[in-house]
Amino acid sequence: MSNGKKANVQMADAGGAAAVPLDLSGKKTNVRWIVALVLALSFMAMFMGRTVFSVSGKAIMEQYGWTSTQFGYASTAFFIGYMITMVPSGSIADKYGATKVLIISLLLSGVFTFFTPIIGISMFLMILIRILEGAAQGCIVPGAMSNLGKWFPKKEFGVASALVQAGCPLGSALNMYIAAAMLPMIGWKNLFYVYAIIFPVWCIIWVLVGKSSPKEHKKVNQQEIDWIEQRPEGQENTQKVILAKADIFKTPAVWLMCLSYGCAVYMYFFATTWLPNYFTIGRGMSISAGAMPYIVGFFAYFVGGFIADGASKKLGDKIGRKLVQVIGMIGAAVFIFVGANATDPTFVIAAVSISYGFLCLTMGGYYSVASAICPANIGVYSGLAGIIGAIAGVLAPTVTGLVVDAGLNAGASNAVAYGYALWVCAAVCIVGSILALVARLDPIKPRKV
Repeated sequence: MSNGKKANVQMADAGGAAAVPLDLSGKKTNVRWIVALVLALSFMAMFMGRTVFSVSGKAIMEQYGWTSTQFGYASTAFFIGYMITMVPSGSIADKYGATKVLIISLLLSGVFTFFTPIIGISMFLMILIRILEGAAQGCIVPGAMSNLGKWFPKKEFGVASALVQAGCPLGSALNMYIAAAMLPMIGWKNLFYVYAIIFPVWCIIWVLVGKSSPKEHKKVNQQEIDWIEQRPEGQENTQKVILAKADIFKTPAVWLMCLSYGCAVYMYFFATTWLPNYFTIGRGMSISAGAMPYIVGFFAYFVGGFIADGASKKLGDKIGRKLVQVIGMIGAAVFIFVGANATDPTFVIAAVSISYGFLCLTMGGYYSVASAICPANIGVYSGLAGIIGAIAGVLAPTVTGLVVDAGLNAGASNAVAYGYALWVCAAVCIVGSILALVARLDPIKPRKV
């Protein structure tokens, strides 16, 4: 242009979607990273709402006179609801877009968080409200990952999914400090009321910034869309193959990787539901002492995402997309076992934090598997992984409560009794590493009828 200004041309796709600006300067926009950041905030909100029950565990147990086993049952109830909505919400998000799925699920999460201390005045009612909370939150992960699949090319998916999932330990870490400061002042019930506000605030942000597809976003230019839709060499004109659910569910690698993910999630949800009690009751520390594992995990997510994408580029998807899972699970097992048997408080925190860091390394890799083997069905894959993870979430708090009570009844100290639960985490992580190692990550092809 003679005036030297940037020229923009409006282009619309054949389906009549909203016009997309074409920047003739050749510079692509980077709106996808803003969308990923907002999705990360949804995960942060999700985990703040989820772990407020955990950080309030000691106060709840004291008020209602619950044992560790009973608290484990109440924690487990969340994951019963969580697994129910995983696959349906992922399938809906894949087909119709993620915006409605995300907004409805986060609004309901806020409602159930608010009503938890009002309704949950007995074991039965607490289990009921936690099931409803879990059902609401069960839509967030598959919805967000389905959305991410529409916004990012495979080469960036590991980093992008790691960025989004980094909201989980960030929410947990913030919870530790907020709970330490606010619980003595306002009590555990008021803490739930405060946290309920976070969810509608996120929905407002998403309406202003997020969209189900880059073609719906006014700030995305054609260069960014071309970047997102890029295909491997020789496949430039092909479209992502939409698979039937049966094609995905009948693939052995899908089940091996999802089961491996379930092993990782067992320890992850042990940390979510019991780690505050491990530090406060098992080790006699303050709640804020338990923030360090989540801080380490926050940074580990990014490292794991970069490794997953880099290893895939160097070694191919068959090896690269599972390398970080195999290594991370072994590291998590070794250091959680070391932490369980350590006596020095500083060393305990360091070992558990490193273990949690290794565990978080794997998360970007687990969710990037779908972008390699079934890129048009990321929501369905994420939903299946989420169901298996939710089953692990049911088991982790329940098994932990039973193990801790069994240890205490046998005369073990709090540290030793809780240490037994950490041993179980180590064993489960080793199993998860083996499952990932034997999985063959080939692209899934439609089966002929």
